[in-house]
Amino acid sequence: MVRAAAEHAAHQAAADLLAAEAERTRQRVRALRRHWIPRLRSELTAVELALEEAEHEEAVRRRWAATLGAG
Repeated sequence: MVRAAAEHAAHQAAADLLAAEAERTRQRVRALRRHWIPRLRSELTAVELALEEAEHEEAVRRRWAATLGAG
C-alpha cells in the first residue's frame, strides 16, 4: 500500500508539472496571437510596401536612363 501511495504521488507530481507547463504554453500562445503576430504582420506589410516602392523607383530610373541613352 505504501508503494502504491508513493507511485500515486509520483504520478500526481508529474501530472501537476505537465499541467503547469501546459498553462505556460497557453500563455505564450496567447501572447503570440495578441501581440507578436499582429506586430510582425504590420512590419511585413510595411517592408513589402517599401520594397514595392523601391522596385517602382528603379523601373522609373531604368526607363529614364533608356530614354537618355536612346536620345
